[in-house]
Amino acid sequence: MKTISSVLAMLRHPLRLCRALALLCLAASVGMASAQAQTVPVALNLPTTISANVVPGATTLDVPFTVAGADSIRFDLIVPVNGATLSLRDPTGTVVYAPGDARVAFHPGSTRTPPLPGGVFVGADLNDPADGTWTLRLTFPAASNPTVVLGTIFARSRYQVGIAIERTTLLAGEDVSVGMVVLDNGTPITGLSPTISIGSDVPGAAVSAVDDGRSPDGLANDGVYSVDYTFGAPGLYNVVGNVEIPTSKGVIRRSATAQVHAVAPQLRATGAHFDILRGAANCASGLQVSVGFNVLKAARYSTLIRLTSPTGKQIDVRKAANQALGSATVMATFSAADIKSKLGSDGPYSVSRIEVLEVGSDQLLLAYRKLDAGVFEASLANLCAAAVELQPSLTVTPVLDGNFINALKLSFPVTLANGGFYQVSFKLIGSDGQNVALLDASRALQAGDNTIEVDVPADRFQNVDGPYQAISLLVVQGNVSGRLNVIGSSERYSRWQFTPRYPGDLDGDGVVGPTDAALMTQFRGQAALRPGDRRDLNGDGVIDLRDARILQTLR
Repeated sequence: MKTISSVLAMLRHPLRLCRALALLCLAASVGMASAQAQTVPVALNLPTTISANVVPGATTLDVPFTVAGADSIRFDLIVPVNGATLSLRDPTGTVVYAPGDARVAFHPGSTRTPPLPGGVFVGADLNDPADGTWTLRLTFPAASNPTVVLGTIFARSRYQVGIAIERTTLLAGEDVSVGMVVLDNGTPITGLSPTISIGSDVPGAAVSAVDDGRSPDGLANDGVYSVDYTFGAPGLYNVVGNVEIPTSKGVIRRSATAQVHAVAPQLRATGAHFDILRGAANCASGLQVSVGFNVLKAARYSTLIRLTSPTGKQIDVRKAANQALGSATVMATFSAADIKSKLGSDGPYSVSRIEVLEVGSDQLLLAYRKLDAGVFEASLANLCAAAVELQPSLTVTPVLDGNFINALKLSFPVTLANGGFYQVSFKLIGSDGQNVALLDASRALQAGDNTIEVDVPADRFQNVDGPYQAISLLVVQGNVSGRLNVIGSSERYSRWQFTPRYPGDLDGDGVVGPTDAALMTQFRGQAALRPGDRRDLNGDGVIDLRDARILQTLR
C-alpha cells in the first residue's frame, strides 16, 4: 500500500496521473458517458487496487467493490478533483459513512508544495462487513478535465489460506509434496477436506489433500493439507487449492493459487549403487554411494549426498567438479568413524537426499534431485573400530570433605583397537572460558573400552565458577591418535562451594586480608549455598555481620 505522501505526489497534475494509468485515462480522454466503474472483487488479506475514470462534466462517480467473508475492510482513495465528498454504501444501499463522517480522514493536496488537486480519503477499519457489493460514492463540482480516481481496498479475514510448496522452480519428473495451509488467526485448522488441483495447459483434477502426517504430509494436524504430485514435463503449472471452513456464521469458502515452473533437468541419472565397504574381520569400514549421470549440459556442478539415521541425525558429503557432456560418476563415502561419532545409532541408514546444483552461472540452478534414494542395512556393531574412538560423554562427581567440595572427579570413555601406554591430555575451563587446568591422564590402557578418571582438586576452582567444560581431548600412541573437541560439561557449581585454602580466604590468594573482608561485605545479607559455602564462616546459612566478625579474627 502506498503512503499518503507518495500517492499525493501523483496528484500534481491530472494529466501526469493519466500518463501513469495510460489505458484507463485513454477511455476517459475520449469522453466516457458513464460515471460507473467496473465492480472489483476484493481479495482477502491482500491489498486490492480499484480505479475509475472521471469524464469532463461528471459530478458523481460510483466505485463498487465486492466483499465476501471479511472480518473488516478499510480503504484509501486518491481523488484528483477539488471539492469532492465521499460516502460509503453497503450492499443494501444503506449509507454507512456519510460525507464528513469522522471515521473518514481527508488529506488535501492543497497543503503540498506545489499544491495538488483534490486529495486522499482514508477510511478507518469497518468491522463485520456484510457480503456483497459495496459502493464508494463521490460527489464533486463538474469536472473540467479527464482524470482517474485510484485507491486500495484491504479486506481482512481471520481465516488465512495459501499454497505451501518447497520451491516454485522444480525439475520435470520431480515428485514433490504440495500443500494448502489453512489457519485461523495463525492457528492451524484441522479436520477439513481441502482439494488441490495442478495442471499446465488445462486445469488438473481436484485431489483430496490430507493432514495426517503420512506421506506426502510431513506433520499431522499442523494445518497443512498435502498431496503428492509429479511434474512430468517442463512448463508452467497452476496450483489451485479450495477449502470449505465451518464457522459461527456458516460455511465459508476459501481458495489459494500458486504457479510452478518445471524445467528440464541438466543431468539424467543412469543408476546408483550403495556398497558397504569391508575392513578386517569383515567389519564395515564405510558406506559408499555411487551415482551415475548422463551430463546434458557441460558445466561445473556441486553434489550433495546426505546419509540420515533413524533418529534424524545427518552426515553430508559435498563434491564439486567440472563435468563434460556424456557419462559421469559422483561418489561419496561415509566412514565408520563418522557414522559412530555423528549418527551414533543403529541403522538402517537412508540416503535421504542426492542433489546437484549448477554453480558456474550467475545463480545456483538445480540440475538434479532425488529424495529417499536408497538404504544401507547396517548397525553400529557391524562397523569397524577405529584405532582410537572418543565419545562426547563426561561424568562429573563432586568429592566431599565435610560440607565442602574437595575435588571434582572427571571420567570419560576411550575405546582402543590395541592396548598399550597412551598419552592422554585435555583442558578444563570455567563458565566464561577461564582456564581451570591442563590435565595429563597418560597411562597404560587395554584394548577395547576404557574409562579415564581424573581428580581435579579444590585449589583449581577458588576463583572460577561452573559449569565446567572438558575440551581438547588428545589420545596419542606413536602415529595413532584420536581427538575430540568437547568431552562434556558439569553442573553449575560455584567457587564458594569448594574447600578454601585457609578458612576466611575468599579470594583464593592463600592469605586472609582486606580483599576477603571486601568480598564478605559485598555478599552480606545473602543466603549461603548448600551444602557448604566458604563465605558462611559460622555455618548458619546466612552471610552476615557475624561472619564478618569471625573473618576479622582470622586475619
